[in-house]
Amino acid sequence: MAQTLIYWEINMPIEEHLNKIKQGVDAWNQWREENLDTVPDLSHADIRGYQLQKINLSNTDLKETKLQYSNLTGANLEKADLSKARLLETTLQSANLKSTNLSGTGLLESNLQFADLENSNLEGAQFNEGTIFNQTNLKGAKLKDATGLTTSQVNLCQTDSKTQLPDYLEEELDDDFLLQF
Repeated sequence: MAQTLIYWEINMPIEEHLNKIKQGVDAWNQWREENLDTVPDLSHADIRGYQLQKINLSNTDLKETKLQYSNLTGANLEKADLSKARLLETTLQSANLKSTNLSGTGLLESNLQFADLENSNLEGAQFNEGTIFNQTNLKGAKLKDATGLTTSQVNLCQTDSKTQLPDYLEEELDDDFLLQF
């Protein structure tokens, strides 16, 4: 029983951090400014449907966090760990996601318009035709083993030679290039 309890505590967000985010964006951002050395831990938290526009979640542990239906427009998520997070129908429009770990994250039906995902890890992330891209920065992003992306979505993004696309997309893009001749 004690081993189960210890395991459970490891897989829970820090209660103080969870309570602070529930107080709203202004209270959270002020707390972040006052606690610069603190690495917030909201891993495994259930914060579905929250209005988190312009929140500072940079360098935050958000592993396996439930953020479905949340609004993170203009949020700072730089260098956050969102691995295996649930972001179904989440608005990440104009969010800073530079160098963020989104490996294994579900981004089905999410809005990534104008989001900055430069140098982010999206390996194994799940997308679908409902995921919205427009001027999304994918420069240097790792998308190996990501599923559900289409060439038309990638064509709406900014990419560079360091962007690592899933194999099935690279083959499609090569075929499209050859068809131009």
